[in-house]
Amino acid sequence: MENKNKGLSLFALIMIAIGSTIGSGVFKTPTSIASAVPDIASMNLLWIAGGVVSMIGALVFAELGSRFAHAGGVYTYLQSTMGKLPAFLYGWCLLTVVSSGTIAALIVVFADYGQKFLGYSDDMIPLVAAISIVVLTLFNTFSLKSSEWFANIATILKMIGIFGLIILLLFFGTSPVDSGPIVTTESGEWDWAKAFVGVLWSYTGWHYASFVSGDAQNPKRDVPWAMIIGTLVVTLIYVLCNLGYTHVLTLSEITNTKTLAADAAEKVVAGSGIAVSLLIALSVFGCAGLYILATPRIIQQMAKEGVFIGVFAKAHPKFGVPLNAILLQSIWAIVLVFYWGKFESLYTYVTITEWFFLLLTCIGFVLMVYRQKMLGSLRLIVFSILALLFSAVVIWFISKNALSDDPAAYFGLLVIPVGVVFYYIFKNRN
Repeated sequence: MENKNKGLSLFALIMIAIGSTIGSGVFKTPTSIASAVPDIASMNLLWIAGGVVSMIGALVFAELGSRFAHAGGVYTYLQSTMGKLPAFLYGWCLLTVVSSGTIAALIVVFADYGQKFLGYSDDMIPLVAAISIVVLTLFNTFSLKSSEWFANIATILKMIGIFGLIILLLFFGTSPVDSGPIVTTESGEWDWAKAFVGVLWSYTGWHYASFVSGDAQNPKRDVPWAMIIGTLVVTLIYVLCNLGYTHVLTLSEITNTKTLAADAAEKVVAGSGIAVSLLIALSVFGCAGLYILATPRIIQQMAKEGVFIGVFAKAHPKFGVPLNAILLQSIWAIVLVFYWGKFESLYTYVTITEWFFLLLTCIGFVLMVYRQKMLGSLRLIVFSILALLFSAVVIWFISKNALSDDPAAYFGLLVIPVGVVFYYIFKNRN
């Protein structure tokens, strides 16, 4: 009963699902996507395809969420369907690649857009990003309620601003003369898989509401609905926003801008670029805060289960948050800011690895249905087909990129065998 009075509401979970997804992607990744597709129609199609793939994943995860309602999200689902080692490897990669890398990427975008109205040099961007991570970390040590308040306000303001941008671009902008195709690969073919990295990075986050299931008022009902509603809202926003960009800018202009949303707004209303830059800076700042809030609980759970260093199992005696895990994640995020530096490298590093574990989770769902002889249920047959369809798309996406010559595309996956070694070290020690 106490949890129902004090836990996260459905509205708060939806805000986490939306806020964790809408961060930097829609404001930044269209630049790299535009350089890998032949025309505007293809670019719009990719955004729709990303929404469809994400919705299929969200439906499968919603079914898992209705069966495994305790906290942990992907970690819990993998542990329940595939065993302790895959679950540990997810938590390990969450710390070393996914969450810390996402925080780093978001804060680099924050620093990029902040540069537009504060005017500091490019050399200062990593330092500004590092200081920003420190500030967010301090804020998230106070309490669950203060973090929930932060998430709700930041997400609401962000969505109001995004819809304002969409209206400005679609209804007040004028269409440019498209310059046509801009680049070609060496083989003369367009790199759809590379373009899809930016799309799936932008959609990643719909499953983050499941990370805080243990703090929800009604996890079996609210967490699945939060993922589904959140994905629908995000897909609508992304498609409309991309239509807005391509309504006022050519592919060439999109490819060559550093602050896409601000430049698009500036083309419609002179002087609006500064206001949009401020909006986006606040947006990605708030989104990074959500990642700092949600993911350390996975590290805390691993430590409680004896497969990670025990000190990270502890919660702050006054505020109740997993302070040690939050600090560890933030410190590593700062390291990644200085190591990778570029936003494109950071999101590629993160996306390939994270979607690999989303793939494993869907495969785990199919294995669970098969092992427990649930194929007599039409509902579970449908969800199994969806899981296999999702898996096929993600296997294509990962294999095409991991075999490329971009180190950011496979460095995250190389962390996995290192995690296997650490798993057996912790297991034998305990």
